[in-house]
Amino acid sequence: MGLELVELVMRIEEEFDIAIPNEAAEKMTTPRKVIDYVASQPNVSKQWSRGYVEVTIWLSIEDELGIKREDFNDDSLFIQDMGAD
Repeated sequence: MGLELVELVMRIEEEFDIAIPNEAAEKMTTPRKVIDYVASQPNVSKQWSRGYVEVTIWLSIEDELGIKREDFNDDSLFIQDMGAD
């Protein structure tokens, strides 16, 4: 996992006050996989709706990777489609 993706994971951990183990982070190859993982965490699902989780992650991707929302979808691959390192 490259620096951009590590920074994205760190931001998401901070946004939702969760810890994402390295083995879980390495499996998060698309926005959908990140959203599914974060939304499934007990303390997240109790505090925020899935819609809130989605929007927050989309905004984090835009900020951290410099990619506009209209240029990616939930099944875009971070490395192959978005050019993240």
